[in-house]
Amino acid sequence: MTQDSKAIEQIAPRLYQSDQKLHQLLSKLELLQYINPINSEKERLKFYRSRYYYEPDFRYPKCQHNLSKIRKQLNSIKVHKIEHPIAQHLYEQTIWYFNGILDCISTVGQGRLFLNSSLKTFGAPSHSELQFAHRILEKTSSDQVSDQLIFSTNDAVKYMKDYNKNYGFNVTVEGVTHITSKAMVSNRLPAVFLRKNQKFSKNEMVALANHEIGVHLVTTFNAKNQPLKIYEFGTPFNVESQEGLAVLSEYYSGSLTLTRLRELALRVILADRVVKDYSFSSSFDLLLTTYGLDRDTAFKMVTRLYRGGGFTKDRLYLSGLYQLLTYGNDLPLDWLLAGKTSLAYVDLIQEIGDDIPIIQPLKYQSLSFDQNLGLGTEVDHILKACI
Repeated sequence: MTQDSKAIEQIAPRLYQSDQKLHQLLSKLELLQYINPINSEKERLKFYRSRYYYEPDFRYPKCQHNLSKIRKQLNSIKVHKIEHPIAQHLYEQTIWYFNGILDCISTVGQGRLFLNSSLKTFGAPSHSELQFAHRILEKTSSDQVSDQLIFSTNDAVKYMKDYNKNYGFNVTVEGVTHITSKAMVSNRLPAVFLRKNQKFSKNEMVALANHEIGVHLVTTFNAKNQPLKIYEFGTPFNVESQEGLAVLSEYYSGSLTLTRLRELALRVILADRVVKDYSFSSSFDLLLTTYGLDRDTAFKMVTRLYRGGGFTKDRLYLSGLYQLLTYGNDLPLDWLLAGKTSLAYVDLIQEIGDDIPIIQPLKYQSLSFDQNLGLGTEVDHILKACI
């Protein structure tokens, strides 16, 4: 226990106890463990053989935890007795948010039930988000020359391990078959997973390193040094800010490409189609015929948005980036990098910090934010024209 942890326990024992209990319950859970289909390759082949008419029937890993018991224990935490009124409000909101995460885990693969849980937790694209996405798609094209995909998953694993030496994190980096995307971080383990049998460009590896290690693992390991565990399990709606920060890291490292920007915009379009109950096959067709994607890229992208029953989280990458780019010159980077925090809750946390020592100086900083390599690039011009 750090000195600040001891101080919090003395100043606000109910706050400290609630925080510890929440961490004990929530550290067992990671939604991404349960949302990746275990039969995506078989369903992809069935879909292709049907000439794109078959609606994939994805299967998912079983959750081994007693979610009803966890929910009961979560809702029995006496956060209303927390001594600091602003901290009390923060933790009440946090319990509400993680009830939504539990809803998502318990309804994976159950169609509209899961979608409703996803909407409660991750929301649907707003009109302004859709406009931003459409502006990006109008100002970019599908016939851009992409970087050559000449590096294997093993090459990418080696690159990630070498990049990790900049920080010295004790993490696992390995190739796996159970993820939908090319890369994924597990904050719980912690680990970086790369999908086996993939090809990567050099720029893609740089982007993934800055995204996954330079932000997601930086916030994971900074959180471990903070006196409260909320930095580890996360404030409400932290995903939008954290994913936005990770894409911003790609941008500042000079590795955010127009192809990647189009991908993030298309995720917003697909999230809107999921909410409006368009079929998997019709959304796949849209990506092929209107936006010029190849069929493998289109299948993976539609799978990401339709998995579970409709996973709208992927719309948050672009909205998070927009949120940070339009914030102004005083972006509270230290508070965002301190752990799994949300821009929407930074003011609350700062107010609590005026009375209680709830933050330590950061041990790790994202290297990309000192580089500014994205400024003056074509991506930079497109973003400024679309905002």
